Amino acid sequence: MNAPNQIGSWRHILGSLMLAVLLEQLPWAGWALILRPDFVLVGVLFWTLHQPARIGFASAFFLGLMADFQDGVVFGQHALAYVIGVYMVLYLRLRLLQFDPFRQAAQLFPVLLAVQLVVLLVGWLAVNPPAGLVILLPVLGSTVLWYLVAGFLRLWHGKGMQDRT
Repeated sequence: MNAPNQIGSWRHILGSLMLAVLLEQLPWAGWALILRPDFVLVGVLFWTLHQPARIGFASAFFLGLMADFQDGVVFGQHALAYVIGVYMVLYLRLRLLQFDPFRQAAQLFPVLLAVQLVVLLVGWLAVNPPAGLVILLPVLGSTVLWYLVAGFLRLWHGKGMQDRT
């Protein structure tokens, strides 16, 4: 009945998540590496917010394991953090969907910070403590990326960047 729309939706989800994985592979250096947003996390949280029946805990765990493999960190470090982030977004889902992109990004900042803190904590418990809190800087890049993606999609769908009620 509705198979073409479902397949197209899966294509969009898989395509954007594959793009996020590929963006993680770019050769980042210097401050760009420090401020690099977590593309995979932003993609997982975005699709969890907009397609909660299709993207959930299992896909967040799998993509987190993939991020662990890419970064060469403790296996399960990002996976645990991504699952916690998905849980928080699902908990705040109805609230987040009511906001414009700027307010969504502001509401997601603590979620992204919590995810990075879990990554920091698990890495600290498993291996050596990090040299500094530089691991928390990607939260700013991820928040800006969320704002840009949400704003672009809002413009794409013709809603404009202003709330018109």
